[in-house]
Order: sequence, then structure tokens, then C-alpha cells
Amino acid sequence: MLVSKNSLEPSQHVRKSAWLEHAPFAFWVMQELRPRTVVELGTHNGFSFLSFCQAAKGGGIGTKIYAIDTWQGDEHAGLYESEVHDSLRAELLKEYPGIGTMVRSTFADARPQFADGSVDLLHIDGRHRYEDVLEDFQSWESALSDRAVVLFHDTRVETGDFGVWKFWAEISAAHPNFEFHHGNGLGVLVVGKKAPEALKALCALTPEEQAVNRMLYSRLGLVNSLDHQIDVAREQLGVIGEQAKLLTADRDRIANAFEQHRQAMDMMLSSTSWKLTAPLRLANRAGARIPQLASMMQMLATRHGGYARLAQRSLNILRRDGLAGGKTAWARAKALRHGGNPLSGNDYESWLKRYSGLDEVGREKIRSEIASWEKPPLISVVMPVYNPEVDWLKEAVASVQAQLYPSWELCIADDQSTSEHVRPLLEKIAAADPRIKVVYRATNGHISEASNSALELASGSWMVLLDQDDLLTEDALYYVGRAISREPNVALIYSDEDKIENGRRYDPYFKPDWNPDLLRSHNMVCHLGAYRMDHVRAIGGFRKGFEGAQDYDLVLRFSEGLLPGQICHIPRVLYHWRSHSGSTAQSGSNKNYAAIAGQTALNEHLHRTGLAGHIEILPTGMYRARYDLPPNPPKVSLIIPTRNGLRLLRQCVSSILEKTTYPNFEILIVDNNSDDHATLRYFDEIRLHERVKVVRDGQAFNYSAINNKAVSLVDGEYVGLINNDIEVVSPDWLSEMVAIAMQPKVGAVGARLWYPDDRLQHGGIILGIGGVAGHAHKMLRRGEHGYFSRGELTQTLSAVTAACLVVKKSTYELVGGLDAENLKVAFNDVDFCLKLREAGFRNVWTPYAELRHHESATRGVEDTAEKKERFQSEVLFMLRRWEKLLMADPAYNPNLTLEYEDFSLAWPPRNDIDPTLAS
Repeated sequence: MLVSKNSLEPSQHVRKSAWLEHAPFAFWVMQELRPRTVVELGTHNGFSFLSFCQAAKGGGIGTKIYAIDTWQGDEHAGLYESEVHDSLRAELLKEYPGIGTMVRSTFADARPQFADGSVDLLHIDGRHRYEDVLEDFQSWESALSDRAVVLFHDTRVETGDFGVWKFWAEISAAHPNFEFHHGNGLGVLVVGKKAPEALKALCALTPEEQAVNRMLYSRLGLVNSLDHQIDVAREQLGVIGEQAKLLTADRDRIANAFEQHRQAMDMMLSSTSWKLTAPLRLANRAGARIPQLASMMQMLATRHGGYARLAQRSLNILRRDGLAGGKTAWARAKALRHGGNPLSGNDYESWLKRYSGLDEVGREKIRSEIASWEKPPLISVVMPVYNPEVDWLKEAVASVQAQLYPSWELCIADDQSTSEHVRPLLEKIAAADPRIKVVYRATNGHISEASNSALELASGSWMVLLDQDDLLTEDALYYVGRAISREPNVALIYSDEDKIENGRRYDPYFKPDWNPDLLRSHNMVCHLGAYRMDHVRAIGGFRKGFEGAQDYDLVLRFSEGLLPGQICHIPRVLYHWRSHSGSTAQSGSNKNYAAIAGQTALNEHLHRTGLAGHIEILPTGMYRARYDLPPNPPKVSLIIPTRNGLRLLRQCVSSILEKTTYPNFEILIVDNNSDDHATLRYFDEIRLHERVKVVRDGQAFNYSAINNKAVSLVDGEYVGLINNDIEVVSPDWLSEMVAIAMQPKVGAVGARLWYPDDRLQHGGIILGIGGVAGHAHKMLRRGEHGYFSRGELTQTLSAVTAACLVVKKSTYELVGGLDAENLKVAFNDVDFCLKLREAGFRNVWTPYAELRHHESATRGVEDTAEKKERFQSEVLFMLRRWEKLLMADPAYNPNLTLEYEDFSLAWPPRNDIDPTLAS
């Protein structure tokens, strides 16, 4: 990932400009190229020009930067008066004397002022027709140095007579290049043979690395757009406020006049002046709604992580969907404020239309790739059949025959169907296609035995399961085959899935990568599932007695003993469940016997794998694994750092002591320079309790260092990191967390934390949200299930918060604890969890350890230059240290957004190295 500290610098000259989102990259390229001369063709109000100047001044580069423009405008930017030039000139002379120079000229007339080979950075952003951009580049090409880089703006605009995109497609084929897709597009062309290595590295990125860099700079750049929108909003609110004051006074005068001169009022109401003031009265009514608006904005800002991120989301919606989309989002927000479901606003149909259209070019690309594989495996599609709806069965078979991947066979076992239409249809299908095999069972043995009968027909090295009324996407087996060709040791492959009814697709389940704890909560593999055939036969195929959960039982037995690297998740919808009145796709309650069979399969799974515990069925039909504690549970040392904060600290400690049922724990309060007398007296009182110790830590605040030192002082086999603003809700919280922490290869265990108003604060951490990390299902109401019930299911996650975290002490020390050097305040828990993951442990979040988190009650804000610089350095450290994981959290899905914390759709999905963004 090519990013540096200066990329995070805030822009000082934010204004209306399509270039706002490219300032972070401008700062980076100036620092890496360190150009002697920069020339900009087309400047207008000067944001990009001033950004180059800001970078040169801040980096002490000593660059001369020239802005060339007539400052008259054109048909694209519009015509404008000389005040734009004069205002920019005054700003330039004040801020960057000796750095920037404005040349009021046409591009052609200015060219002779620059010697050949003198320009290191050329920014072409003037006229936008194809022939104009071609002329500009050809005219200035001889001025470029042997280190030169050329930037082309608006490479993604294909409307009207804009032609930059066309020229970019031609010129980029001749030179190393990189293109950003946000902010109307920015092409980076490395022309000079002696360009710095960092610029060459940018052009040599793999497709995956390109996607990461595009995403990162898109997010960094959106901050400038948000700043501009906020400034505009403040201005507008100020105007409305003044209008409201004037109108209120006017209203009062009119009311008095009405009481005293009713007849005069009648005359006034019919007068022209009264009609002319109608707009002012409308504004007055708008002013009266300002308190409601402010309340709404505060709620939304809280939900989306601050006003800046709210503005970012709003901009994205307006760009993508226009005013109509804005109205829909506002209606959704109002529903959310009154308890509505925030996920209801996802428009899956529109998302599919935009991102999943596989055209003939894409199909040919897939066929070409398949042809290049040395030994494409034969895939046996296994289908048990019993009294199917004839049309649906035809469609299911047709979806197999339509596969772009050619090396398949369809193995059908009819489980003695009683419908007279089934056998003739199957005979006709098999006769017409030699790749289709059918066996007719003599007795009805239900789905497990029928599936085994179909298995007996199979000659492929892989098995894929297909129900008689469901559908495969045309690229389904291609993606399975691709996974097999890329990973020779893979044994189990699964994909995402959705539902289909009357041709309409809905309710997509975008799954995480391999997640053993979530698998014990529900069958997250399900469809599409692909299994290596030799292993299927080795474990005896499907088991009779598990009907309704036969697939679940199979994947549990199949996965036992596999290494994570042998399991592959394809983050694309390759399977459509048919939804009808009797299907589990429509309601899991249609097959209650399946839930009981699943419980039995899970209990046997725990027994086979040596895990002491049992499985409970939840009201939703999902499962909870309860792990047993030993007769003598290990000692847990709970570490609570604090500085003053008596009210919260007392509440925290009292709730732990009074409510916790776990028998063997101690509390270590770490006093980090408290100076409140009441707090100090409390320390003297509470240390008399047999479970409580108090130690003084006089170092400057460093959350990581304080906890590391405290861990070294305690003798518990397990340690719990606890914030001083935590309050116990469920008495067995610590029993639940320790029982999970004791399981093999478990690292950190996190809890479910609620805000005081019973909205979710912490449902685990998702990497990449907001740039580094965010909280899953944040603000979910108590009682709501979350995305496919993930808001209430135990699951493996990449990270959990240290506000309430339990981990084995030896494991904590093995990875070096929290990073006290690079992450003194922020992200140290995320980094710690990722170090655990790197060391081979998995981190687990449990919803059954419930506590209340009075977050922000004791937290400071980043309100000083020193704090802001520290926070920026921590962000940069995380981006550098964990770049790949932050952009591709294995516990999340690239089809889900990194803008929200509610598992809503990503616009666009992050599958941009495949033939389509989505299947």
C-alpha cells in the first residue's frame, strides 16, 4: 500500500472542486517525486494548484509550481468573471509567495516559457474534449523531464463531449500507469525513465493491491468533499437562522395588527405584498423545524460514526442515486429513528442490475481461462428428487446445463416419487444429455439415502449439492473449478447464496470466510457447497436419521481435521434457493425437525472433537454452544485502568463484585495519576475487599503500557481487560468468556456491550470500516437479530474490543501484549487481536456475555495538535502493518459495505478483479 504520513494531512483550501478527493494523492506524489517544476494546465478556482503548493511548502521541497489558465472559463466549467483569478492570486501571494506562479495565458502561448525537459509533473485538467487533451499532451510532451509524471483528470467521465477517458485508454497503453476511479477519475502516467521507484511501484501493483490503494485514497479524499459540504451546510443554516429571526418578528407584528385592525388584516390578506412574502413565511416554517432536523442529524451522526462520515455517506447516495435516492435514504433514516429496521433500505435488485451483469465479453473471458487449465476436474452435481414441481425441476436441470464450466455431470436419484409426471420427465432429460445420470430407488428412504444413491452414480473428483427446485448461476462451477485449480490442497469450497421467487432474487447471505464458531451457531456453509469426493466417501456420505440437517451433519464431519487453508470461500452468490410455502428458504420453522437434527449433529460434533459442552436451540432456530468449565475454574485477573472517574469506577467494580457468578477472580485497579480526593478515598476503601487490589501507575497516559505492566503484576491464568465505564448485565458473563477462552487455539474473547439506551455498542470488530475498523451492528436495538442473526450468534471475528476482553495470560505475553510504542491510545486492541490471529489463534465474540458500556463518558477527544498528530500516526501504522487484512476482513464479505456498520450492501462490491463485480 503506497501511502505516507503526508497523505493524511488535511487540505487547507477546501472549496467546490471535482479535484477535492485527489488531494491526499497529490501530497503523496509531491513527496515521492519531489519535482523541480510543476505545471498545471487548467486551474479555475485553484484547489489542485493550491494542494500542490501546500505539499511543496509542508514538505520543504523547493518546487516551482505554475498554474496556466485564461481564467475566463469554457463550455465545460462555465464562463466566469475576473474575480476568480483575483481572489486566487491574493490567496497565493498570502500563503505561497515564491512557490506558486499564476500564468494568465492559453496553454499553447505559455509553452515557449518552459524549456524542453524542464517539467517533472504535468497536470492536464483544462479542456476536456478528446482532440483538446491530445493537443495539450502533444504540445507539452517535449517539456517533460526524464523523471516526469503526467496527471489526467476526469478519466472516468464519459458524458457529453468529454473525451479524456478515450485519450487515457490510448496513452496508458504506451507507458506505465495507474488510474484512480473516484473523484471523476485521475490517471497517473509515468513518462520519465528515471522516475522514482515509488511511482514505478504504483504502476506495478497487482490487481488486488490496486483495489486496496484505490479504496484507501478514495476514503481519504472524501474527507475534503465532506468538509466542503459541511461548510456549505453551515452557511445555509446561518442564512435560515437569520431569516427565522426576521420572520418571527414579522409574525409578531402581524399578530398584533390582526387583533387591533381586523378589517385592515382582511385587506392585507388580499394585497399583492402579502402574496409576495409567501416565500418568507415558508422559510419561517422551515426554521421552526430546525430543532427536529438537529435531533435527526445528531442521531444519524451517532449511528454513522460522526458528522464527517455521515456527510460522506450522504454524498455517496446523492452521487449514485440522485435526489430520489436522497429522499429514500431520508425516509429510511426517519424509520430508523422510530425503531425501523436499518437494513430495509438495501436495494438488492438495483445492486444486481448495476454489478452482476455477465455479458458475452465476460463469458468469453471465463471460457478462455477455463481452456488454459491443465486438468479441469470433473464435478458431480448431486441431486436427490422426490415429487418435485415439474417446471422447477426443469429449471434446476437447465441451470446445470447452462454452466460455462463444461466438465460436469448431473447425478439424480429419484426417491420413489409417487407423482406420475416425474419418471417420464427424468427419462427424457437423461436420454437427451449423456452428462445426466438417473437412478430410480426401489424404496423411499428420504433425503439422506437418496443423496447417497445419487453419490453412487458419481465419477467426478468433486461433489456439488443441488436441491431439486433450486438454481445455480451460470458461472457457479467456473468459480468452483477456479478455486480447485488455484489451491491444489483445497478440500471444501462454499459460496454465498440468495433466494429466488417468481424470478426475483432477494435476501442475499454474504458469508464470512471459514468461521468455525459461526458454523456451530448455524450452517453458514450450506449452498453452494463443493466437497472433495474421496473425503466424502471416506466419511460415509450422508447419515440416515439427520434428515433436514443432512448437509449440516455432512459439513461438520467433513471439516473436522481440515486445516483452514483447505477450506475456500467464494464471496459471490452462486446459488439461488427457491422460496415457496414448504421450503426452508421461506421459513426455517417449516422444518422444525431439521433444527432438532442439527442439534444432534452439533452435539456429536462436540463429542468427536473432544469439546466438553452441549448445544441449545435458540428461538430463531439457530444454536448456542455452551462449553463446560472445569470443576476448579482457573483464576482470572480483571484489570481496570482509571484516572479519577469515581462514579463510573464505583459502578463498574460494584457490578462485578455483586453480580458475577464466576467463582475465581480478582480485580486489579490501576490508578493512573488520579488526583480527585474522593477517588483516592475510594481506593483506600475498596482495597480492603478480599478480591480487589489497587496499584499506582505514575507514567503518562499510555493505555497499552498501563495494561502491559498490570498483566505482568497479576498471577491469574487468564486476564481480563476491562474499561472503568463497564457495568455487568448478565451474571454469567465471565463464565461464558472463560469457557470459550479455554477452547483450543482461542486467543481473545470479546463480549456483547450495550449502550445505556439498549442499543448495541460492540458486536465485535469489523476491519476496514472507516479506514481501520468499526463495530459490527453498532446501534442495533436489543431484541433485533442483525444480519442473518450474526448480532446474536457466537462467531470467530478478526478482533474484539479491549473494553471487555478475556485472554490467557501466557498467550497475551506470547505476542507481546499491546503495542505501547506505536499504539498508545487507539487501535491497540485491534492490533493485539491481529497479532493473535497471525500467531495461529482465533478471536471469538460471544453475545452471551452481556455488559453495559457507558462509552465516551471518560474518553477525551482529539482536540489538540499533539493528539491529532498522534492519532494520525496510529492510523498510518495500522494501514502499513495490516493493509491486506484491513481491506479484506476474513470475518466479513467484500459485497458488504465499509461505510456503515450495519452489514448493508457495498456500492460497489470489492470484487474488482473478476469478470463481474458480483454474480
